[in-house]
Amino acid sequence: MLLVFCTTIFANENYELKLYEKILPLIFVNKPILVYADAQMKSVLKNSTVFEITNECNYATLLMGKNLNNIEFPCNNKPIFSTSYRGFKNIPNSFGAFYWRKGRPQIKFDSKRIQKLHLKLPNSLKKYEK
Repeated sequence: MLLVFCTTIFANENYELKLYEKILPLIFVNKPILVYADAQMKSVLKNSTVFEITNECNYATLLMGKNLNNIEFPCNNKPIFSTSYRGFKNIPNSFGAFYWRKGRPQIKFDSKRIQKLHLKLPNSLKKYEK
């Protein structure tokens, strides 16, 4: 039972990492992607060949995580990719989210926030826009 549980978690982390490595470079084109992440996202991103994790949010290209609603200046103006629906809805700079709902992966982007943050969503991702 424990082996199945651990395998499922490992598979989900690899799935998430592959998803992030595929979609976020389409939005942050021609930029090195420095990520300020919460502990859970650091665990997911640690084996990435695309992202570099930074402990200084003011140097980050974007912030990623579940609970980033208490970010203070100068980091409160950075784009945030949330890993929870609640974070996506409640954090003003959360332009997108990937989260699990009823065992199914969900991805969403907010067109107004993307525009506000001067980002551009490629046509291949527009179907996930609200």
